[in-house]
Amino acid sequence: MDIADNIIRNKPKNVYFIWGRGKTTVADILKSKYGCFVFGTDEARDRNMAYACPENQPYMCRDFVKEYGVNSFWELPKEVISNREHRFLHEVTPMIVADLISVSSKYDTVICEGDIDYEAVIPVAEHFVYLNNRGTKFDWFDRPGHENIVESTNRRTDLTDEKKAEIIRKAYDAVAGNEGVVPRWVLEKGVKVIPWDDSVPPEKTAAEAAEYFGLIKQGGNL
Repeated sequence: MDIADNIIRNKPKNVYFIWGRGKTTVADILKSKYGCFVFGTDEARDRNMAYACPENQPYMCRDFVKEYGVNSFWELPKEVISNREHRFLHEVTPMIVADLISVSSKYDTVICEGDIDYEAVIPVAEHFVYLNNRGTKFDWFDRPGHENIVESTNRRTDLTDEKKAEIIRKAYDAVAGNEGVVPRWVLEKGVKVIPWDDSVPPEKTAAEAAEYFGLIKQGGNL
């Protein structure tokens, strides 16, 4: 069944998408100040895995670790990790949109933060910003939910220290991004860009997002 974009667009009008770097921090500040509900796509990815089927979500169902004969996801080739992530997001995004439509009917304002198939979501969304980190150093593996990835590798007893270091290096290489570079799709789709760096307090970035979303005009009564 195909549902036209304009039909879906009428549903999550009170969902505000935050993309880029620093999105979790900004979303949490907006939640604290305005009382909105924060929807994280990382948690939604894991939860929706239970509903995936090979016919409709083949990449969500594939066991790449087993296919490639390795012991952990981060031992996969970089190009495999990248391609799997791209296709995984494409398959899980409709599930996330369905979740957002349900959540948006229960809360006045929903902040959605996290990775998603951006180009698929933009036609059905009304509010979105991209946080452009202009220089702050980020460690992807220090993010909530990611901390145990490096630790679990270091705890393995079947690997030499050299092999552990190699896997961790490859993992960092796989998630490395071009900090400060605004992605092509952001410019082409006209997404609002909010630049920031270490000299900008996160509260200021959050305030700029709130003003653009119109939350400030509502006086905080969401």
